[in-house]
Amino acid sequence: MGQTTRLGAREVAAGKVSRSDLQFDGDTLYWVESRPELGGRTVAVRTFPGVVAPAAGGVAELRTLPADPEVCSPDGVGVRSGVHEYGGASLLVRNRQLYYVDQADQQIHTSSADEPGSEPRQLTFANGRSTRHADSFLVPSGRWVLSVEEEHHDGAVLHRVVATRTDGSGESVRLVDQGGFVAAPRVDPSGSWLVVKQWHHPSMPWERSRLWVATWDESGACPVIGELRAVTPDGDVSVGQPTFMADGGLVYLSDESGWWEPRRVRISSGGVEGVPSVGSPVGLVDGTADYQEPDWVLGQCTVVERPDGSLVARRRVEGRDQLVRLDPGPLGPEGSGWSVTVLAQPCLSIYAVASSAETGQVALCGHTADEAQAVVLWADDRPSAVITPPGPLTRAGVVARTFEPITMTTPHGDIPGLLGRPEETADGPPPLVVFCHGGPTASVEPGLDLTPQFFVQAGLAVALVDYRGSAGHGRAYRQLLNGQWGVADVEDCIAYAEALAEAGLVDGRRMAIRGTSSGGMTALAALQSGTTFLGGVAWYGVTDLEALVADTHDFEAHYCDTLIGPWPEAKDRYRERSPARHADRFQGDLLLIQGDQDAVVPLSQAEAMAAAARAAGVDCELLVLPGEGHGFRQPDHLVQALEAELSFYRTLFG
Repeated sequence: MGQTTRLGAREVAAGKVSRSDLQFDGDTLYWVESRPELGGRTVAVRTFPGVVAPAAGGVAELRTLPADPEVCSPDGVGVRSGVHEYGGASLLVRNRQLYYVDQADQQIHTSSADEPGSEPRQLTFANGRSTRHADSFLVPSGRWVLSVEEEHHDGAVLHRVVATRTDGSGESVRLVDQGGFVAAPRVDPSGSWLVVKQWHHPSMPWERSRLWVATWDESGACPVIGELRAVTPDGDVSVGQPTFMADGGLVYLSDESGWWEPRRVRISSGGVEGVPSVGSPVGLVDGTADYQEPDWVLGQCTVVERPDGSLVARRRVEGRDQLVRLDPGPLGPEGSGWSVTVLAQPCLSIYAVASSAETGQVALCGHTADEAQAVVLWADDRPSAVITPPGPLTRAGVVARTFEPITMTTPHGDIPGLLGRPEETADGPPPLVVFCHGGPTASVEPGLDLTPQFFVQAGLAVALVDYRGSAGHGRAYRQLLNGQWGVADVEDCIAYAEALAEAGLVDGRRMAIRGTSSGGMTALAALQSGTTFLGGVAWYGVTDLEALVADTHDFEAHYCDTLIGPWPEAKDRYRERSPARHADRFQGDLLLIQGDQDAVVPLSQAEAMAAAARAAGVDCELLVLPGEGHGFRQPDHLVQALEAELSFYRTLFG
């Protein structure tokens, strides 16, 4: 690619490689990876790292293994689930056999990891229905694979847990089909218990969800489960990542304490035949850290068991992720008071953790200061090697600009965030672009993100704001946005920018704001709330909340009930907070970037916003990218969007 003085849009597009579903099968490490050179298609890859000795100098001397990961999914297949539109958990590997969701038909197929060119076998079948699958789990006997099945029928969406034979016969059995949403079906190692996560409208899984357990019996022709019994309490509690340990104990994450922290419970045979007995859950640690993120996608994995019964986990503390080892305390694995040891590692943010039951080796996927979504190996609780190829910064010889954590005191409280600044010039403080993350329960990521890095390299300061409602700061902080979406987030982003300008860190006369998805609405609303910003950019942003309620997908169909108020009782509030309905309030120029195949925020939202803005005399450009959904995958489209946005700022700031 050659030497460049700064990161270009084409390098960003080429480096937009996402990695997920990290897992060991024996001593082999697998994950799902998007490939820009394949138009963003996702494939399953694997590598044979062996047991790599820890780096002698620790994190500072990590080396990159020479062999690139090899593609092991069938030729031409995209491995991606469309469940909930956001997908996740599209790959499972056991005994060198892949169980994957084919993006083309959304069904589970299986193939040999050793023979990617061989003909795969289809396991699940739509049988004339419109179904999607995700979150597979192979039961201990190996005869059945569990999955979440999503069926679209006559405008309704149904969610259930199904068991499908692994022999390719197509036989499938519905196990949990009681309405609402389901996730993470898991059977314990003895083949006695099935656990599943459930939640119902209007709640999102990070607001109110529960774990249920039932007896599991596959002694007959088909598996049968008993009566579901609650593991976790009803109420404003969120749970996730149920995992049976080797000794039969069930570990999961719960925010009963106000933070997503690990708990453990024992499931045993009860006094009534066919009804499990649930012990008293025990919190393993006592702290103030989130061990997971909101479950926007299925299959989140940030806590794993080691062969010695300890746990390795990712936790977020004051905006930065740590890798920690949890060891049973004096009361043993069933008791509280597990010890917490922070492990050295190079990642500022961590997305996934995996552990090999065979070798005890640990791997994680995360962002370092100069690599995006690198996969890193550990041995003997110390980092040993990076096993993914160098990213675009390293290949182009570009030095990453550092994003500094800065908490600004504002009239609305202390607001955490990150600030990246370009090289100093004689022209004084740089112009600022405020990034509003989506979700709105997402969070800013302290590790390398190529998009904000692109704009900093181009001479702009970039502020990433964890406004009220953001994840990673406990449940109470997330709930500060309840009923206040379009108000609290807007206030915080404006106040953060103004505080930076007052401190002399940026040029307060040249500031803009941008956001993606829900963050797009935050950016647009900020332009209607005063003259702080000269203009703004929204990538697939929400513009009309009333239309969103009518048009959006099932997963988020009632999310606004929490963020704004119940529909239609709060109709006036929805209209008041919809930027498209108040185009006359805009105090700056607009750039809207939208895919025409977006099922989450439809193209009609951007079109209505552009029409209203232009009618009000606002300088508004709409860039529509064909074939793109909620998030852009085609490299050429990413280049087009980034270059259009940078051109917008250069014109705006002069």
